[in-house]
Amino acid sequence: MKYSFRITLTLFIFSTAVIQCHKNATGPNHDNPPGTITQTALAPADGDCLFILGQASTTEMLAYMDRIQKSPPPAGFAFYTSLSDGAVQKDMPRYQSFMENYPNTVLQLAIWTGERQWGAPGYYLDDIVDGKYDKNIADLADACKNFGKPVYIRLGYEFDGWHNAYPPDKYIAAFQYFVDKMRAQNVKNVAYVWHSWGVGAYYGSEDFPDYYPALPQSQNVTQELWYPGDEYVDWVAMSVFGIGWGDLRTNNVVQWLIRFAEDHKKPVMLAETAAIKTTGSRDSKWILKDTAWFQHVFQLCRSEKAVKAFTYINVNWEANNSSSTWGNTRIQDAAGSVVNYWLENIKFYLHGDSKLYPAIGYK
Repeated sequence: MKYSFRITLTLFIFSTAVIQCHKNATGPNHDNPPGTITQTALAPADGDCLFILGQASTTEMLAYMDRIQKSPPPAGFAFYTSLSDGAVQKDMPRYQSFMENYPNTVLQLAIWTGERQWGAPGYYLDDIVDGKYDKNIADLADACKNFGKPVYIRLGYEFDGWHNAYPPDKYIAAFQYFVDKMRAQNVKNVAYVWHSWGVGAYYGSEDFPDYYPALPQSQNVTQELWYPGDEYVDWVAMSVFGIGWGDLRTNNVVQWLIRFAEDHKKPVMLAETAAIKTTGSRDSKWILKDTAWFQHVFQLCRSEKAVKAFTYINVNWEANNSSSTWGNTRIQDAAGSVVNYWLENIKFYLHGDSKLYPAIGYK
C-alpha cells in the first residue's frame, strides 16, 4: 500500500518486565516458562484482542467515533510516516496532539521504506543502512519516548509485496539496523512489528536477478526469507483485504504466518484490514451490504488465540483516491445489518479505557 495513498516498542530485552504471549497465558504479567523469549511486546493475554482504528485520516477517525461509537474509543489509532523529508518531525507532534484527547490508547505507526516504482529494489533500505536517516531515527526515538503511550512500529510494512520488491537481505539488514538504533536511544515503550502483505510472497529472481539470488529447487519461497530474527521482532503481522471474503482458517498464507508466529512465540497483528470491493471497477455508490467479510475476520480472531490486535481501515477509498476501485469500507455508511453485526462483535475487543494499559503490561 502506498504511503501517499494512505494520506499521510524498542525491541528491549528487560528481565523484570515480561509480557506473556503463550496459549496457556492467564494475564500479561506472570512468570515465563523455560525457553520463552522475554520481550516488550505489549500484547494482551490469550483471548483478548486490541481494536485499532485506521488509518491516517483523523477526519475519518472522528467520523467513525461520532457515528458508531464515541466511548470508549478504539484501543489505538493507525498512522503513517517515513524517515525522509522531515516527515517524523512533522508527523509525530500531530499524532500526539490528536491522541492526547484519548488518554488510554496506543499508536500503531507504519514507516514507509520505498517502492519498486521509485528505484532499484531496496534502494531506500540501503539508504537506511548507509546511515542517511540516522538523525531522523534519533528524532523518532525521542518522539516515541515523549509520546507517553505504547507505540507499535511497522518498519517496511508489506515487505514481501510485489509493490515493494524488497530483497530479503536488504530488508533484514534495514530492520535490524533500525531496531539497533532505536535500542541505543533507550526507548522502552515501542514494540516492533514484522508485517507481511498476507498473500504469496514476491521473490523477484526473474525480474531482478541481480538482487534476488536463485533459490535451490528444494527451497520454497516463504516469508521466513525476510525474517530479521526473534531478537528483533515483537509481533508478526499481516494485511487482510480481498482474502477476507474467503475462509481465513483455510487460507494457506494466513495459516502459515500464524503457525510461524506461534513457533516463534510472537503475537499476531492484523495490521491493515478492510472489507474492500474486489470487482476491479469503480462504483461511487458501493457500500458494504453483507457481513461475510467480517464473519471471516472475526472468526479468525476468535479461533486463533495468537491474534491479539485487529486494525480496521474505515475509509471511503474511491472518494479519497481517483484510481482506487476498493469502494467505501466505512462502517457508518454500511447497511444496517452490517452496522449491527459490527457493534455486536467489536464490543468484545479491547478499547481505550482504564483497563487497556494493565491488560498489555504498560506502565
